[in-house]
Amino acid sequence: MAHLFDPRGTDGGAQMKPVLDTIEFFHAMRSQMRFGEFSRLPIEVHRFMIEGGAAECDWFMRRPDPWDAQLPPRLQQEHRTQQALHDALKIRELIFRGFPQVERAGLRMYRVAEGIEPELMLVGEVERETAGLGRVASLVMRARLYGFRFSLTSGVLERMTSTDSTHSFDAA
Repeated sequence: MAHLFDPRGTDGGAQMKPVLDTIEFFHAMRSQMRFGEFSRLPIEVHRFMIEGGAAECDWFMRRPDPWDAQLPPRLQQEHRTQQALHDALKIRELIFRGFPQVERAGLRMYRVAEGIEPELMLVGEVERETAGLGRVASLVMRARLYGFRFSLTSGVLERMTSTDSTHSFDAA
């Protein structure tokens, strides 16, 4: 009689759990972040890793929404900034909800444009335990209190300088 493998059962379930958790994380990310609040374009994860109680995730900032093309450039940039901060907070939430063993995460967001190297726009060294921060009304302040570092000029996200962060883009 053939023996069927049950990935969630006793036959190898412990070895498969990290793989299944990762699949569920990406499924949740794809379904919950398919469209943004200010952009219909998808988010693209560049690198994701979990080791013990820590996670790392690098992703690319959503490109400007084509519907925003008729808006003044300043408003386009503000929409893109708001979307980027929403995305960072959502990725943080999905990691901690999807991986109960993870207590801290290193998160990085890059902006890509034609013909130039990706630019680091946001870095987060975030932790699971941050009681009461969800009640902070300001999106910018909430992101900072959760542990994200970024540079804003008149409400628009700017490229981080080498003094803002020591992280660099790894194309591997």
